[in-house]
Amino acid sequence: MTILSRGAEAIVRLAHNLSALLLALAVVLVFVQVITRFILGDAAVWSEVLARGLVIWSTFLAAAAGFRLGAMIPIDFLRSLLTARWQVWVIRLVTVLTLIFLGVLLWYGVAMAQRVQMQRVAMLNVPMSVFYYALPVGAAMAVPGVLLRHFGTEGPET
Repeated sequence: MTILSRGAEAIVRLAHNLSALLLALAVVLVFVQVITRFILGDAAVWSEVLARGLVIWSTFLAAAAGFRLGAMIPIDFLRSLLTARWQVWVIRLVTVLTLIFLGVLLWYGVAMAQRVQMQRVAMLNVPMSVFYYALPVGAAMAVPGVLLRHFGTEGPET
């Protein structure tokens, strides 16, 4: 395994672990919301807003591991209809289109986040861009996963 592929694996692993951590925190915050609303009678509205933001971040970060593991929507049926030679070209085309799509998400995600930088999230008093940056960061962290999957670099467990 080369230094480049080890670095790419580290990025995917970081994204995956951060995603799991943020999802766990969101679960705790939703539990806090339920306790404060139904037991204490005074809902901690900030916990709902923060949990929603953490789920957004978790979703976009998990894409890196999803691409790396090949867990995104497969096109196996289409590939099975083709000869081996054409299957290779379809895989290459899908990889290129996926990278273009991630590039678009990155570019427009940054632009969207910059547009809402002056807006504040109700109840948290943080810039709205904190949530919007999940899109470009997740897209950037997904690129190594796409490349590792495409080039067939073996993961740490395989």
